[in-house]
Amino acid sequence: MISYEKAKMGKQLMKQFIAEGELEKAALIGLMYQMPIRIGDAIKLRKSDLSGRNVLKISAKYGKPYTNRHGNPYRITRQLQRLLNSINGDSDKIFTRRREYYMRFFHRYRENFHLHDFRRERLMNEELLESQRRKKQSKPAQRFTVEVKDGKLIFKRVSGT
Repeated sequence: MISYEKAKMGKQLMKQFIAEGELEKAALIGLMYQMPIRIGDAIKLRKSDLSGRNVLKISAKYGKPYTNRHGNPYRITRQLQRLLNSINGDSDKIFTRRREYYMRFFHRYRENFHLHDFRRERLMNEELLESQRRKKQSKPAQRFTVEVKDGKLIFKRVSGT
């Protein structure tokens, strides 16, 4: 079953950080729940890695770009795009602190929840959506024959061959 529980939690947390004026934290949470990016790659994200609403980041672990199942780069919301571009003025760097800092602050807010859970949920949902799409496409078209009996149309299902 597809679940967006962690994404909803991330969205609420992002709004909370924006209200508190913690824009870097809000941007990191927004990025983590909107695309399945690793925390290390998210911290190293630069403004030059953004092309409009598309995130063109190369994974440090595999050396491949972050793309969805169809090979397209992940898209972020306009709100997050504006937030990422507004942080740190003209500097290309978005996040200024180390990975451990962000992991520690997040653990304080959600003790039984980890930043990696956003990635896990997003990837599971993508897999479930893809399998549902495949199931819908793999159903063969039902074929019928039509007979006229006593002036009425009778549809009979033909077995597939």
